[in-house]
Amino acid sequence: MDSLSLIVHLVNFLAPAVFMAAWMGVLSRLLWRHKPSLVKPWQQFVLNSLAGIAVLIGGLVLGGQDGKMLTYTLLVVVCASLQWVFFRAWRR
Repeated sequence: MDSLSLIVHLVNFLAPAVFMAAWMGVLSRLLWRHKPSLVKPWQQFVLNSLAGIAVLIGGLVLGGQDGKMLTYTLLVVVCASLQWVFFRAWRR
């Protein structure tokens, strides 16, 4: 595999985590528009991206291949849980 193919594979592997982090930030701002966040939007993006990448790597290691639906489900659950904590959504 040449270097360009490796870069394309890595970008495609990380894209779901980055995409999910971006959309979770936008949608949580709409959902909890009257609640202040614990962290800034760019920090939410970075933390959600890192958590999502960790989930994808864990799914690759434990599942033996990437792209399993359980991994993507965990990606959504982890990012949504982080946003829930960032906005202290358990409080009214």
